[in-house]
Amino acid sequence: MKNFFKKYGHVFAALALVLTTITANSTCAFFIHQEKLPEGAKALRRF
Repeated sequence: MKNFFKKYGHVFAALALVLTTITANSTCAFFIHQEKLPEGAKALRRF
């Protein structure tokens, strides 16, 4: 298992960055609840 993360860890890190960027630039699909973004994610916004 340790070798798996060593081999594919960079893929998971890149995927997490992409998903955070997409989430920072969109709103919640449910109009009732939308959590506040962390300060680190606000730097990834495009506007």
